[in-house]
Amino acid sequence: MTSLQNKSCRPPMNRKHRAIANVVTSGIILSAVSIMGVAMLGWSQTNIATQQQELDDVFVTQMNKINEDLLFENIWFATPAGNMIDNHLNITVANIGILGLNITSIQVTNTTGTNNTALGYTYSDAGIVTGDSLSLNTTYAWQSSDELDVRIFTDRGNQFLSQVIAP
Repeated sequence: MTSLQNKSCRPPMNRKHRAIANVVTSGIILSAVSIMGVAMLGWSQTNIATQQQELDDVFVTQMNKINEDLLFENIWFATPAGNMIDNHLNITVANIGILGLNITSIQVTNTTGTNNTALGYTYSDAGIVTGDSLSLNTTYAWQSSDELDVRIFTDRGNQFLSQVIAP
């Protein structure tokens, strides 16, 4: 009875078959590692290319912001005339940068006294090419001796400030 318990249903493997099994297993493992390595290399190249494009976009955007420059040529304080019923400011600015720019809004803040509220005026078509100037009219109820901050915002997020005193 002991001789039946030690017997297996499988035929015994000889050494030759065991060596082939090890080679096949090693080949499968090496193939799997190679395939995973190629997949990881492809993924990392795609990831690096995406990050490089994002970095290039940020660099170009920041360089464009640096190259944008605006000069206040004149700010006139005007009284009501023609179809204007309130005091207003006429602001003339020149683009002295190397890129064209778009003015999106002008903010006027009265810094005199306790009433420091800022009034904003938006513009939709206020583009200036390099070397050109533009005059914009903003209604603002200024009074004599008011100290005003005039801040201009551009489409790229820059802001330019001038300080004036009303006559």
